[in-house]
Amino acid sequence: MLDVVAIGEVLWDIIGAEKHLGGAPFNFAAHCRHLGTRSAIISRVGRDELGDEILTRARELGVDAGLIQRDAEHPTGQVHVTLDADGKPTFDICTGVAYDYLAADPAALARVGEADVVCFGTLAQRHPVARRSIATLLEAAPQALLICDLNLRPPHYSAEVVRESLVRCHLLKLNDDELRVVQGMLQRESMDEDRFLLHLLDVYGLELVCVTLGARGCILRTHQERVVAPGLKCRVVDTVGSGDAFAAALVVKYTAGRPLAKVADFANLVGAYVATQPGATPPITPEVLEAFAARSQRSAEAGDILSF
Repeated sequence: MLDVVAIGEVLWDIIGAEKHLGGAPFNFAAHCRHLGTRSAIISRVGRDELGDEILTRARELGVDAGLIQRDAEHPTGQVHVTLDADGKPTFDICTGVAYDYLAADPAALARVGEADVVCFGTLAQRHPVARRSIATLLEAAPQALLICDLNLRPPHYSAEVVRESLVRCHLLKLNDDELRVVQGMLQRESMDEDRFLLHLLDVYGLELVCVTLGARGCILRTHQERVVAPGLKCRVVDTVGSGDAFAAALVVKYTAGRPLAKVADFANLVGAYVATQPGATPPITPEVLEAFAARSQRSAEAGDILSF
């Protein structure tokens, strides 16, 4: 069984009057578990009621919560999410929270050393304490496939953090807006998209770059191959967690050695399905994915104007 470890934030997404368990690394870990992997999260929460509830819910989702640290001085993270008419979220992310003080403790170091896949992003690197800890943990995983899902959340990142993250990963996932931001950071605005993706592969020694395009699907780029996969038709409830589900599906199929076109199609399917469900980590089974794919195909044939 594939052994996946995610490093970074676990928190509560506050959407309207409801709260949903979230944080991109946690969502990724939960979706990997839904898709049949062993899954753990290395994070930090407060010694408060919200932290207690995170541990309970993580275990209910099948994610190993034994490496979620407790912090007596800083509260559990929260994000206030506002959805526009298309279900696209904007984020007000609380600062000074427990995951900003993530530690590279012996248990976490031992766990990443055993993992097949380790995933990280940029939000949990906004504070120097957690940033140093994440660097130490990634160095302790020399055998793992290292996945960076950038998840740029203004103003919680810097050019330095992005560059260091590119150096440390093997597989990079970002969306089309983030691609333009990174081009600006690296002063490569004059390059067309494909030349820039090849530049990232060459300069940073990456295996694969994935660019998600929302309703338009995704692009997967290696040195040998460029795959453009169209998106699925669906009725969006909210897109919170859909990118993390896409990343989980991508990793599961990529590590299984599936053809890139099949990897892209499956990742699009899983990401789109999650966008049709409330919250970031709805249950995913082969049966619900099969039914969703059939509904999406019927919608496309009927000419419905839907979007993901």
